[in-house]
This record gives sequence, C-alpha cells and structure tokens, in this order.
Amino acid sequence: MKKQDNFELLAPAGNIDSFKAACIGGADAIYMGLSKFNARNMAENFDLQSYIDCIEYAHLRGVKVYLTLNTLMNNSELEEALELLIRLYSKGLDAVIVQDIGLATIIHKIIPDLPLHASTQMSIYSLDQVKFLESMGFKRVVLARELSIDEIKNICLNANLEIEVFVHGALCVSVSGQCLLSCTIGNRSANKGTCAQPCRMKYSLCDIAGNKVIQNQYLLSKKDIYGIEQIKELKEAGVYSFKIEGRNKTPEYVLGVTKMYRKYIDNNQNITNTDKYVLKQLFNRNGLSEGYLNGVSYKESITTLSPKNTGVYLGKVISVYKNYIKIKLRQEIDLHDGIEIYSGEDVISNIVTCIKDEKGKIVNEKVGIGEFVYLGDFKTKVKVGSKVFKTSSNALNKSLRDEYTRVNKRQKIQLEISVLSNKKISIHVKKLNINIIYDYIPQIANKKELTQSDIEEAFSKTLDEPFDFEGSTIKLDKKIFVPISVLNDIRRNTVERIKKTLKIDKDISKVYSKLNDLKDEIKENILNLENVNNKENSYFIYKYNKDVNYIDMYIQKYNLKPDIIYINFLDFYKNKEEILNKYKLKIDIYLYLPNYVGPNLNKIIKQNIEEYLKEGIKGFLLGSFEYYNIIRNLRTSYNFKIIADYSFNITNIVSAYFMQNIGFDKITPSVELELSEYMYISKKICSEAVTDIVTTMTSRYCILGSFIGGKSKFNSCSHPCKKSYYLKDMHRI
Repeated sequence: MKKQDNFELLAPAGNIDSFKAACIGGADAIYMGLSKFNARNMAENFDLQSYIDCIEYAHLRGVKVYLTLNTLMNNSELEEALELLIRLYSKGLDAVIVQDIGLATIIHKIIPDLPLHASTQMSIYSLDQVKFLESMGFKRVVLARELSIDEIKNICLNANLEIEVFVHGALCVSVSGQCLLSCTIGNRSANKGTCAQPCRMKYSLCDIAGNKVIQNQYLLSKKDIYGIEQIKELKEAGVYSFKIEGRNKTPEYVLGVTKMYRKYIDNNQNITNTDKYVLKQLFNRNGLSEGYLNGVSYKESITTLSPKNTGVYLGKVISVYKNYIKIKLRQEIDLHDGIEIYSGEDVISNIVTCIKDEKGKIVNEKVGIGEFVYLGDFKTKVKVGSKVFKTSSNALNKSLRDEYTRVNKRQKIQLEISVLSNKKISIHVKKLNINIIYDYIPQIANKKELTQSDIEEAFSKTLDEPFDFEGSTIKLDKKIFVPISVLNDIRRNTVERIKKTLKIDKDISKVYSKLNDLKDEIKENILNLENVNNKENSYFIYKYNKDVNYIDMYIQKYNLKPDIIYINFLDFYKNKEEILNKYKLKIDIYLYLPNYVGPNLNKIIKQNIEEYLKEGIKGFLLGSFEYYNIIRNLRTSYNFKIIADYSFNITNIVSAYFMQNIGFDKITPSVELELSEYMYISKKICSEAVTDIVTTMTSRYCILGSFIGGKSKFNSCSHPCKKSYYLKDMHRI
C-alpha cells in the first residue's frame, strides 16, 4: 500500500457565510461555484469579484480554493466559462473541478499548471477509467459515490492520481452524471446544475397489470452519507481528500460538520455518542447511512419517512390539550427549537414557543431526557401517537453562528527571529521561505535587557490579523536592547510582507495567447472536416427476447431495414449461439458495454471480449471509458468499430472532436441537447441520435429487490425483476 502521510479535508461553500464557516471549521480546501456553470446552480454562489476576494481571504489563512466548473457545456458556453476560469487562475485559484471532457482538454492545454480534478459527475468508478483520466492530464479524481472501501482501496493502490471521496452529505439514487430523470420529466438538467430532485418524491410501484404493489412511498430517496466512522479505513485505503457535500446547506451545518471531520481525521478514534448526536441534529434524512462504503445497501438506505431533514427523534404524542402536545422526551428540548410532527399524512412544522411541565406549569427553559412536557403552540390538529422530531437546535445553531461570525480564522506560521549583537534583525518565514532583513541593529543594554518573552509578546499581537506566529524560534544574544515600539513595527512589517507574498496576480497574457491559438486550431480542424452523411440505422435491444425477430420489428415500425443491432453484452453471453445463428449473416451485431458495470459482469466481459470478435462481432457501443484501453489495443488485430453512447454526455463540438481523435468512429451526443445543437455536431462528426426510450437512471440500488424481493446485506433476493414493473409518481395516483 502506498503510504499517505497527509490528508485533505474538503468543505463546501454556497455563499460567503458558509465559506467563512468552512475556513473556521478547519477545512484544508473549499470547493465553490460561480453563478454559472456549476452543479449547484440553485445555491446562492459567488460573483466573480466576491470569488476573487474569497481566494485572497483563504490563502492568507492557508486554505485552498477549488472552482466547481462541473456542468456540461454547450458550444456557446465554452468561451465564457474559460474566460471566468482564466480570471480566477490569475488570482491564484488552486484547482478546477470539471465534468465536460471537451472543456477539460482545453484547460489542460492552455493552463497545464492548474490542477485538473475530475468531477464525480464524470461517473468514474473503476481503475481503468482513472488511468484514462490520468493520461489526459487530470491530477485528481472524485470517485463515484457508489464505491465500497475495498473498491476504493484497489483504485488508490494502483493509481498515481490523488483520490477524493465523498464522506458526508446527500447521496443521489443514481450514479452522478447518469441521471436524466429531472430533465426528462421537468426539463431541469442535473448535468446543468438545475436538478429538481424528483427522486425525493413519493411513487407507487405497479406491476404490468397496473396493480399498485407498493403505494405512495419514498422509493428513490436515499439517506445521506455518514462516513465519519470509516475515516480510519479510508485513510488506510489511500484516500487523499475527504469531501463533505453541502453547497445548499446552512453555514451552521458547514461549520459543525467540518469541525467534526477535522477532529476525527486528525485523531484516529471512535466517534463519541455526543458527536454523533450533533451530526444527526445538524442534518439527517430519517437516520444515518454509510452509503456504499460498506457495500451495496437496500431498503435500509431509503428515507421511508421523509426525504427532508428529520433531525433527532423526540418522542410520540401521548395526548393533546388545546394547542399543546404532551410527550415523554427522548432528547432535551428548549425554547425556539424547531420540531416536526408526522401526524398521519400531514407533516406539521413548528417552532417551540412555550414549554410546560407535566402539571401544566410554564417553565420555558431547557428540559432534559425522560421528562414529560407539554409543547406549544400548535394551530393544526395533531393525532395522538404521532412521531415528533427535533429538526433544529436553537442553542447549537446559535453557538455555531456566533463562531463563524466572530472568530477570526488564522493561519499558524512559524518564524525564525534573529536578534544578535552588531547584526541587523532578520526574520525567516519557514512556510513561505521568505527572508527579511530589517535596517535596525540592536543597542547595547544599559539597564533593561531584551528577553525572549519580550519578543514573543510583541509577535503575539496578531488577533486582528490572519496569522498566528506560533512555535517560532528565537536567536537572542545577551545584554542587548530593542525598544518594544521597534519590535511592534517589525511584526507589522512582517505581516504585510507575508500578505503581499500570498496575494497572487499572475500574468495571463500567455494563457490568452495559447487560448486564441487553440481556438484557431480547433476552428480550422473542424472546418476542414468533411461534412458527414451517415445513413446507418441502428436498433438498440434493451432486453433480448429470442421469440422476437428484431429486423422484422424494426421494418414494421420504421419501414426501413436496420444496419446494426446493439445487444447488451450479458444478453449476448447468455444467448450467443441463438443470436449468431439468427442475425450474423443478415445484420451487423454490436455489443453494448454499459455505463456502469458490476464486478461479475466485468469479469465476463474481460474473459470473452476478444473471443466474440473472432466470432464475427462488428463493433462495440461503449457507455464509459471503462473498456476503452482494452478495445483500442484489440484494434491492432481486429477490424471493428467503436461507438460512444449518450452516457458520455457529449454536448459540444470540442468534446465530440476529442472523442473522434481518440478513436471513436461514431458518437451519440447527449439526449439533453436541443435539435439545433445536435445538428451542429452531426454535420462534422459522425453521430447517432436516440429516437426511442432512454435510460433515465443508472443505480447500484435496486427498488424491486429492496421493496419486493426481500434483499438486504444478509438476505438473498427473490428476483422480482423477472417480471415487469413501473413507477407512478404521486400526481398520477
């Protein structure tokens, strides 16, 4: 195992208060977006100048800043995105997080010294994909959130990139970057940062006859990742960066969670019940979950009660008296705490405005666990037996709010201070390797001799500055004297010199020159491409049925004969002889290698892929870069074609051109593109368009196994997937 000596805690910021909260909480780096081109466009985010101010603020305090430029780009957006990035690079931006493959190639060519991080939106789940991105110039990969610690460990062991893993916060039911649900039903694209979160809605699960097998439940809403108890294992696995999700969360959440992870990253210890309670109180969706860190999870990972924050369980309603509910407290309660009551189908939200003891006497102060209390004031009728949750703690939030609004985050900097006879006072700033010599030679002491304590006290007066000169070494001769006023001036000058050094203003004229040259090169190359006129018709078979003749079916549907049929690799593996006998001499057979492949299918593919080429397979439809290197190497011995599926999320001509240059014969642009954008790409790059159904989600979590098949980590599944089912949202019940 490669030894990892240092680790990064990466915190989110959706606004200036959250940014400062992340700094104070102990983040080594903060990821944040501009008002455009980031996967959390619903957050407040930052304009260009406030972003630049944040970079300067962070650098003075030893914190890095990463730009989330992690959405797909249309042709018209690339130039503006690059302009914003270059401006931030000139001011010292530490890294950029990217999803769009075309944008990434441009950034690496014009700013090769800016670290390029592959967003989790790129759906990277395997070592082969990581190695491909490494060959492209990426310095870090943010892995898909669906991986177990063992899978993460294998990647860390065999890759030379930095590996970043989400350890806390919201978890999508779909692999990030592979969800089209919000776009499909609401025209709000997750790949554009405007996801409407339809997975947090209630659905009914129906069989093919229309019977509701499961009615009106949260079937897709995942609990948040709670990975603090796996920190030690992840460190040992080789993870470099530990990422907290939450650019839409409050500053109190950001500060509280960041502080907690700072504590347990720095100290290999088990989390206390008190700290676990704080994390639950800050935010959780119906309980804690380790996500996929300990393997694939099932029904226990779904927020069956509510997709929102449920905080901590307070107790059940024992009785109702006027506008008050009586409960026995499972947790303490205080005035102004937020609570929610789940009363039948109703969810009643309220702030505690009055607390009475069991005898009905007003107490209006904190009451502890085990006590009977009356809480008010409720205008809505509440049912006896309803569950009550404390969704916010006023005291906890106030404490955190006071901290991020009042505390001045300071960077610890060690100095070597030399105050010697007959020599000018000099200071060496270790961390920045700065040497400063002041034009002052100490005097010979007549009465008062300068002491080490005098120097330490003078250099400790930095409460209003972003630095703390802690742990400095002092070389001091005896029988010399320096006025305190001189020491104070030297301290102030040292602070200003450090600030000046940390403030970055790079010359970006060469970057613009490279960009202009690259734009001309791309434009010329694309113009020189001959207009393509692809007339092939392909038919994608989602689930192979030996009783169907797919050529005849296609002819009946489109009055055209298909040139290609795409068959899922696993279906071909199970029905190889039948498929070859039926179709080999009539049509070109291409095998589909999905966008996300589990370990069992992965083994089957790698064992058989070359053999199938020998038997007459004419090409492959790739859903990811997982098998790109294997297939590219096979091209030296076999003649076949490679097609890129729409799961690559190609939305601009630069990305399409890149895919063509690395060997893809044809691409399928993103199904989220407008027709005009698709036509622009397809004129120059051989392309396919999807005209039938699409896969709206790719997930390691199985609804059928979880809610019908009895599947869990400890129980096998009854395989209800052998039959057909569909989902109905609550508006169509």
